Amino acid sequence: MFDVESLVPRDKHDIAALSGIESAGYPAIAPILDDLLAWTAGNWPIAQPLARFLVTLGEPIVDPLLRVLRGKDSSQKYFCFQLIVEKLSVEVLRALENDLQRLVDRPSKTDQLEGVDKLAREALQRLYS
Repeated sequence: MFDVESLVPRDKHDIAALSGIESAGYPAIAPILDDLLAWTAGNWPIAQPLARFLVTLGEPIVDPLLRVLRGKDSSQKYFCFQLIVEKLSVEVLRALENDLQRLVDRPSKTDQLEGVDKLAREALQRLYS
């Protein structure tokens, strides 16, 4: 029996985990999408290559992204925008529209400090252009 949890990177340098994640693909990795997204929330060696893969998933990444955008971790939101949201197709980005607008209209203080409101505005501009 395959244990999908074994695919979650063990540390911020675990680039080797990416080949297993890519090989398993979606939907096998569906149960660990939130865990994988968490590994993109920093300036770590695993973050960018993992984020590039997550962007390729399209619609399945929407719900995990929404959980981040609705959460309280402004730093994670910032990295989420930088590494994933700005690279999403317009079709996938459209599914985030209401939450992007909320971040523009009613950002928390920490979201403002991290610049999340500005990144959300940029994403909306891309959606509307």
